Amino acid sequence: MGVGLSLSGVRNMESLRKISTDFPDCSFELSYSFNPDLLEEAVSLLQGRIVSVHALTPKREFFPNLGWQGALSWSENEILKDAEYASSLGARRLVLHPGYAMKDMIYTDTEKRLIQVEKSPLKNYSIEGFPRIASPDYLNCAEYREAFEVMVENAVKVSSEVEKSGVELCFENLVPRPGYLFIHPKEMHLLSEKGLSLCLDTGHLQVSSAVFGFDPVTEACSIIETGAVKTMHVHSNGSRDGFYMDSHENPGLYIKDLKKLVDCARANGAELISEVKDDPYLSVNLLTSLY
Repeated sequence: MGVGLSLSGVRNMESLRKISTDFPDCSFELSYSFNPDLLEEAVSLLQGRIVSVHALTPKREFFPNLGWQGALSWSENEILKDAEYASSLGARRLVLHPGYAMKDMIYTDTEKRLIQVEKSPLKNYSIEGFPRIASPDYLNCAEYREAFEVMVENAVKVSSEVEKSGVELCFENLVPRPGYLFIHPKEMHLLSEKGLSLCLDTGHLQVSSAVFGFDPVTEACSIIETGAVKTMHVHSNGSRDGFYMDSHENPGLYIKDLKKLVDCARANGAELISEVKDDPYLSVNLLTSLY
């Protein structure tokens, strides 16, 4: 338990070496965005300090999609491969985007994935002027409800299989886009009641708060206090009613009551993983000082 860094925002090995040297207690999460060559070099540098792996690592063409039964076999196979990989590195956790409301194989490439959203009938459940952000009524549509039920059933099954490798599967809340699942705090509470472990993404929760109208730190602490949150992706954005973005900025910029959030995480044993796109050194330094 402590402060760590996702490699998603690391641009080069020099930056990673400096962080690993200047913050000897910092742990690390491998990112699906890393190519195999850079990943191999990073793993060599960070031996013994990798606490989690973000599925699927190294990057593949598609994300697992537990929300569509047609993708379950492929998804489960790839997730279990990553669980074995995480175990071989001594990592305790595997972080997973749990699924989508689209009956399709979902691209890891952001632009290709957003094109899938644009081609889906679910794009009709979007906020005017923001075709890639879901409207509040999206949660109640038949396609979403059906896919969410399938996802929960499959999440329980796959989580049990992953445990056999000695790794804990943690389900991450997603940005509220049409076609995406697992976007509201009540759903995180539901998975916690199923005995599943969570990765709470603070930036994604901020976007959801702007759509659904709740206080993100209050809801985050409520979820953390269930004991289901084992790890957190910590970053922020300037989302508000009528303006939505998932920019992965320093958590100190837009998270009000950041100290309260850090204190709650520490008190409940949740790991803090910085997941910023720019200046990861600054973010790790901030979280370490607050922790």
